[in-house]
Amino acid sequence: MVQYPNLYVLVAKKKAKIKELYNNMNGGTFWDWAWTRAPNTDVEKQEIDSLKVQLQQQKRSHVGDIWVWRNHEHQEFSVKNVKLTLGRNLDLNSSPSMFCWNSWATGKSAAFVWRAIENKIPSVVALRDRGINLQDVTCKICGARDESAEHILLSCNLAARLWEAVKNWTKTQSVNINGSIAELLQSILEGQRSRHRRKMLHAIAIQSMWILWKNINEKVFTGKLRSAQMIIEDIKDTSFQGVKLRSKYSSITKQEWWDFNFIL
Repeated sequence: MVQYPNLYVLVAKKKAKIKELYNNMNGGTFWDWAWTRAPNTDVEKQEIDSLKVQLQQQKRSHVGDIWVWRNHEHQEFSVKNVKLTLGRNLDLNSSPSMFCWNSWATGKSAAFVWRAIENKIPSVVALRDRGINLQDVTCKICGARDESAEHILLSCNLAARLWEAVKNWTKTQSVNINGSIAELLQSILEGQRSRHRRKMLHAIAIQSMWILWKNINEKVFTGKLRSAQMIIEDIKDTSFQGVKLRSKYSSITKQEWWDFNFIL
C-alpha cells in the first residue's frame, strides 16, 4: 500500500497474508496476487519489477512471528534487552525524580505536577529556554517576576493567596512556598500527621497546582480570571471528589470536607 500504491489498487485481497499469496512449485516460488486486472501501465510494470526484486531478497520462514526489540532483532523480546538499551542511553546513576505519585489525585493533575518539577510545563521561561523568541517573560498575573513554573505555582500573588486559603482550610500550620515545588510536596509527606492525612494533604496540593495552572491559562488566552475564592472552591470540590472516589474514605460528607473536620 505504501511502497507500491498502484499495485495495491489492483490487488483483490487487500488484507491477505503473505503466505496466502505464494506457492512453492518445482523448487521455485509462484506468486498469485489475484489481480483485479493484470498490471499493464508503465508505472504498474515498474512497480511489479521492483516488487519482484525486493521479494527475491527476502528469506521466508514458516516459523511463527515473535516480538523483537530494536538493536536486538535476532532475539525474541526480553526485558533484559530493553534494560541493556536503556542503560546505554540513560544515566542510571542520576538522581531519581523526587515526585511521589498520589492515587488520590487525578491522573492529569499528578502528571502535570511531575512535569512541573522537571520544568517541562510550557511556562514562558521554559518556552524561552527552548528557543522560542519571546520579548516579555514576566508573569502575566502579577508582573513582579519572570513566569517560571515555580513562580506561577508557588510565589505569584495569586498562588500565595491560594496557598494561604488552603492552609487555613486544612488547618495546616504553614505551607513552604519559598522553596521548590518538590520541597513543598516533600514537606507535606514528612509532616507530623497520620499517614493517610499526609496523603490527603499531598493530593490536595497536587490538585491545587493543577487548578491554578488551568486558571492562569484561562487568563492568558481569554483575559478572564476567576476570583481567588472561586478557585479555592473549585480546589475543595475537585479534591473532595478525588478522595471520595479513590480512597477508602468515601463516607466523608461534603460538609465535613468543607470544614476539614473528620477522623482518619
